Amino acid sequence: MEIVDRYIHAVTVRLPEAQRKDIKRELQSLIEDMLEERRPDGPPTGEDAESVLLELGHPSELAAKYRGYERYLIGPALIDAYWTTLKIVMAAIALGLAASLAIESFQSDSGTLDSALSFLASLVSSIAQGFLWVTLIFVCIERSQRSRTAGSGTAKKAWKPSELPTIPEADQKFKKSGPVFGIFFTVAAIMFALFSPDLIGAWRIHDGTATSVPFFDRDVLGHYAPLLCGLAAIAILKDSVRLIAQRRSGRLLGFHIAMTILITTLACLMLADDALWNPTFIQDLAAASPLPSDGEGFNTMVSVWPRLNGLLVNVLLVYALVDIVLEFMAWYRSKTPVSPKLKQKPLL
Repeated sequence: MEIVDRYIHAVTVRLPEAQRKDIKRELQSLIEDMLEERRPDGPPTGEDAESVLLELGHPSELAAKYRGYERYLIGPALIDAYWTTLKIVMAAIALGLAASLAIESFQSDSGTLDSALSFLASLVSSIAQGFLWVTLIFVCIERSQRSRTAGSGTAKKAWKPSELPTIPEADQKFKKSGPVFGIFFTVAAIMFALFSPDLIGAWRIHDGTATSVPFFDRDVLGHYAPLLCGLAAIAILKDSVRLIAQRRSGRLLGFHIAMTILITTLACLMLADDALWNPTFIQDLAAASPLPSDGEGFNTMVSVWPRLNGLLVNVLLVYALVDIVLEFMAWYRSKTPVSPKLKQKPLL
């Protein structure tokens, strides 16, 4: 029965992934035996199934019995997504800092030992902060889920088997590659902005020497460090929720839209600050560039530079709008039932 399958799915999804197959088989056998006891002379009805499921209790309560404990910071339903997110963040931090160190070492003549010590100090500090941020995010998600789940804590809510969520179809599920890439790219970009802002700029190669003319004022960007960390945390939260949910829903669509609007608004406010941008960029670029000061290329850069922050703000707004529209369309397609004939694959 579909309602039994939905109940088993609701129970096993709250358990560690390594235990799900065995407990699924055990629970299926238990429910079949209970249904047979209720109606030994014929097939069980939907009312029999609901009665059995109500006797077994809310999926969260039954899952807690299988786990045998309830004292945890991050529950079994989230632990796999937590470890995945933590690994991605740690890898992005390490690779981002390593790439930054390699480029700076290539550019400068500083000693290898000094660079290595600076890298290790930054790595330890960043990994500690990354671990703290990811853990806090998942603790908040865990507490939020507990408060919404019937049967959690002291206030137990009545529930009906008919209200169990459906088992997600293949077209309703997210591909993990999207959230994984989003988390990795966000963290790596923030690492560059925080630790090597001078590398984010226009690169010129003259007489075999590569020179970076930074876009941003290093001191002002440093004042935005808390905002950058906050943007990274919000972006990680948005993609982590997608990893946890693994399926499209109206509530998740609303959350995605809200987080996208928040991230875009904060990023646009930061980029719109004229003080953030390097005030001597044109002069530094002219000094590092072989282009003549009266050439067409140089004049183009001079005319574009004062409007660059406005252009980037517009690009961010368009990107956010396209992302929201595409996400809405993907949710709508997953929500719309597909005809069985359309699902059939051609023979050839």
